[in-house]
Amino acid sequence: MENSIKEISIDGMMCDHCKARVEKVLNSIDGIEDVKVSLENKNAIIKTNKEIDNSIIVEAIEDIGFTVKGVN
Repeated sequence: MENSIKEISIDGMMCDHCKARVEKVLNSIDGIEDVKVSLENKNAIIKTNKEIDNSIIVEAIEDIGFTVKGVN
């Protein structure tokens, strides 16, 4: 399995509660093995252990009320 790292730019996170919600939803996606969310950088860095379609990540984050600006 190929590990990859993705950076997700997220708008709307204002506090530690927001950060925790994003961490929780990303950790619930099969194939994501590590999540680091930064309020300061308005992003999340994820490490995956299999290919995950970006649309799954975007939908999960937007379903809890945040806006994804991009996935790299």
